[in-house]
Amino acid sequence: MSSALAIAAIAATVVGAGVSAAGSAQQGKSAQNLSNYNAQIAQNDAIAARQKAVFDAKAQSREAALFKGAQRATYAGQGGSLLDAGDVLDMTEEELELEALAIKYGGQRAGEAAQQRSVLSSFEGAVASSAAKGQAAKTLLTGATSAASQGSKLP
Repeated sequence: MSSALAIAAIAATVVGAGVSAAGSAQQGKSAQNLSNYNAQIAQNDAIAARQKAVFDAKAQSREAALFKGAQRATYAGQGGSLLDAGDVLDMTEEELELEALAIKYGGQRAGEAAQQRSVLSSFEGAVASSAAKGQAAKTLLTGATSAASQGSKLP
């Protein structure tokens, strides 16, 4: 009878190790799935940041054209020559161009930051999956060692 109990204990150890290993593997898969989801969100953020920069740059370009037109109209309305206003108009053009470049640069940086978050999230998922597989293997080895130890004590 004690032999049957010992065999049952060994079987329980093996089954427990298997269940624990399967749980570790599933936990790793879940962590990887979550990381992949977060990576896709970051990828979408990168696309949105770049698209927003293009939209903002176009809006700024339209506003700049209106502003330059109003500026020219003001000079003309005051009886001045556009040739006399050349320096002011040139400065305005430069400032507006710098503003457009800043918008594009900001969008590019935001897109790159989101892209980096995507890569990091994917990497974290791979690490979590690998760690879970290692934990599952460790659990199986520990269970096998324990079962072998218990088995060696059988008559």
